[in-house]
Amino acid sequence: MTDEVKFKEYMAVLGEIHGKEISTMISDVYWKVLEPFDDEDCVNVFKKIILELKFFPKPVDFLVRLQGDQSEMAMEAWLKVVEAIRRYGNYQSVSFDDRVIHSCIEAMGGWPKLCEVLEDDLKWREKEFLRLYPIMKRRGKHPSYLIGQHETENANSGFEVEAEVAKIGFNKKLKLVSE
Repeated sequence: MTDEVKFKEYMAVLGEIHGKEISTMISDVYWKVLEPFDDEDCVNVFKKIILELKFFPKPVDFLVRLQGDQSEMAMEAWLKVVEAIRRYGNYQSVSFDDRVIHSCIEAMGGWPKLCEVLEDDLKWREKEFLRLYPIMKRRGKHPSYLIGQHETENANSGFEVEAEVAKIGFNKKLKLVSE
């Protein structure tokens, strides 16, 4: 977590709810625990903890929720990847709603290479992806899309054709916003 203002606000709320004074030492310990995690993830966990816990949370309460949330997010992301591999294949350029996926796939050799993996070997690529996801999530800057084989071949042949990029996961977010 990098947003110290939000952190202090949520710690103050927790202190008020549970009738506990938040000393500088306590605040520093919780800050160190939350430091490696994304601000948005931490805010979501603060909200869950406020609603779910009857007693003042221990640092482990945050860790369990944050690490669980990250592994769930990584698995959700992997399921999108597998669906896109089966639907679009290595020739199509793709853009996922979760750009962390782009960084993970690039670290794994790129979109075309991942798409060429045999079905039986996908389980090994899944393990690699799930291991990479939390690391890449912390990086912050991710490619806007993944280049497919068609786009690469066109560029290598000197054709300046704007790539058609398949969008994955965006419709679901648009639907939720409209509802």
